[in-house]
Amino acid sequence: MEIRTFSLPVGPDRRIRAALGVPRTATMDAILVLAHGANNNMDQPLIAGLHERLARAGLVTVRFNFPYAEDGRKRADADESLEGVFRLVLEYVGELEEFKGLELYLGGKSMGARLAAQIVAKDVGASGLVFLGYPLHPPGKPENLRDQALYHLPCPALFIEGSRDPFCQMDLLGKVLSQMPVRSDLHVIPGVGHSFDRGTHTIAPELLAQISRVILGWLNSL
Repeated sequence: MEIRTFSLPVGPDRRIRAALGVPRTATMDAILVLAHGANNNMDQPLIAGLHERLARAGLVTVRFNFPYAEDGRKRADADESLEGVFRLVLEYVGELEEFKGLELYLGGKSMGARLAAQIVAKDVGASGLVFLGYPLHPPGKPENLRDQALYHLPCPALFIEGSRDPFCQMDLLGKVLSQMPVRSDLHVIPGVGHSFDRGTHTIAPELLAQISRVILGWLNSL
């Protein structure tokens, strides 16, 4: 497996970092682009760990920084700007001759998952979506659902959620999944919260292995 780092222009004199995870032997006819969450970047342990593990398992993977994260700022830019950067990354990936013909899957952690849903619900073509800790509502505000994009998805979606995630009440998520127009699958990880880290700020190797198996098994089931 090879990690290829690169950068992309996102405006005058501005670039973002990104990385391709290229398997030694690609055993899956797919490429998965993962976006990071609001309070971290592409090097967050969950995103970076899955990027490498999935590539080792034969899946081409991509991770990247949004500009605010590249600049070291804590506050995320407006959705319109973030969606535009996500589209730029997808455009670049789609033009890579080496990976022409691979089915495109999008996903991400929290905010990255939400943005993936939003652009696919609008007009970005994808074969499926992988949501890691989808932020269904703000903590303590289950009435403020962020569910509208999910009802307009044209492709299957996998939700991987921690059972103690304050951003996603399981009963509410169940209702949302039952109303989605496409296949939606849910994998709940007991005892973990929004960051999947059991409060230690690190991701246990066995948990990364579990999530990788779930993603690969889901992709193979489509």
